[in-house]
Amino acid sequence: MAEQTSPAMPRGRSVWSLLLAATAPNPGALHLPVVGGEQLDEPCSRDFLALAFRHRLPGLAMAGLAELDVRLTPSAAADLRTAALRDAMMVTRLTARMFTLLDAFAAAGIPARVLKGPPVAALAYAGGAGLRHLRDIDLLVPERWFEPAHRIILGQGFRTLLDIGRLTVAELPRFAHELPYVDEAGCIVELHAARSAHGRGGGQADGFDGDAGSMLPVTGRDVPVDPPAEIFVHLCRHGASHAWTLLKWLADISHLIAAAPDVLDWDVIAARTRRSASQRHVGLALALARDLHGVTPPAALAEFIDTLPPGLAQGLAAGLSDPGKGGPTPIQMARLEVVLASGLGAKAAAIRDFVFAPTIQDARDWPLPRGLLWAARPALYVLRRRRAPA
Repeated sequence: MAEQTSPAMPRGRSVWSLLLAATAPNPGALHLPVVGGEQLDEPCSRDFLALAFRHRLPGLAMAGLAELDVRLTPSAAADLRTAALRDAMMVTRLTARMFTLLDAFAAAGIPARVLKGPPVAALAYAGGAGLRHLRDIDLLVPERWFEPAHRIILGQGFRTLLDIGRLTVAELPRFAHELPYVDEAGCIVELHAARSAHGRGGGQADGFDGDAGSMLPVTGRDVPVDPPAEIFVHLCRHGASHAWTLLKWLADISHLIAAAPDVLDWDVIAARTRRSASQRHVGLALALARDLHGVTPPAALAEFIDTLPPGLAQGLAAGLSDPGKGGPTPIQMARLEVVLASGLGAKAAAIRDFVFAPTIQDARDWPLPRGLLWAARPALYVLRRRRAPA
C-alpha cells in the first residue's frame, strides 16, 4: 500500500522546500501560507525534523514554521522545541564563557577578536542569538600571542581536544590554524592564529591584516570583532571551505543580505572581496542564497556570480536536501578550493596547500624536520590512506 501523506505537503522535495522557506529571511515569499494553517502528517513532520537537525537549524526553523502557520505533529513539535531550547541554553553558556575569556585576555594585554557565531547572530538576526545554532566560540589572536592565550584558556578550566604530540603550542600555528578546547559543561572554544587554514603560519605581525577592527554589541556588551566587510567575506570563504554542506551557513548569508543596508556596506564588501581574491567564494554564496532562499544579490556584488563555473552552485545545492548526507571528503574540499581560486597563482597555491603543506597530524605522526615534512608530505598522505581502516 502506498504511504499516506498530507495532500498539502507531499514528502521529499516539498519538505525540503518548506525548510528553505522557514529559514529564509522572508518565509512567505517561498511558501504561501494556507488559510487556517497547515498540519503536517507524521512522516512529513519527521522528514522536516531530520532535515532541520541535519542542518543545525532548530531555532530558525521553529520560528519560520510559526510565521507560516505550519504545524508539525505534537511529538515532532516537542522534539523541535527541545532542540531549540537546548541550542538557546548552549548559546547562553558559550556567551558567558566568551566574556570571561575576553576579560582574561584584556587583563593580560592580549588582543583578540570573536569570529563567526556571536557577531553573525548579532548582525543577521537582530541580536536573536537563540535563532542561530552555536557549537563553539572562535577567538582570533595574533600568532605571537597564541601561547599566552593558550595558557589563559587552560587556566579558565578548559582542556585541549587535540593531541599535538611532540609539538609545542608555540609551533602549532605552523601546522594548524586553530586549537580546540572544551570545559566540563561541554562548552567548546577554538583559539585561532589565522582565520582559515590558508592563512596559517604567515600572518601579519598584529594578526589582523592591518585593519582596525570593530566593536559590536553582543547580548548587551561590546565585543571586539572583524570589520563587517571581513565578517561577510570570511563567512563566504568558510562555507566554501566546507563545500556548503550545512544550510545553517547559507541562512547566515541570506539573513545578512536581508539585514543590509543597516549593517553592511556592499561597496566596501566588494572592495574587500577583490582585495582578498574571493570573487568566486562570494559569488557562490550569493548564487546559493538566490537559488535556495530567494534572496536578491546586492547590485555591487552581482558580477561575482558570473565568475562561477556553470552548474557549480546547482550541484552543491542538490546535495543539501539529503538528511543522511555526511560532510565532504578532503579531496572534495580541495577540489572546490582550486575551482574557486582566482588565477593560476591562486590555484597553484591551493594545490600546494593540499598536497604539500604538512598538517598537525603529519607533524605528530612523523617526527621529521619541517622541511622534510614538506618534501615527504605527498607520500605520507598516501601512506596514511593505505593504513586507514576500511
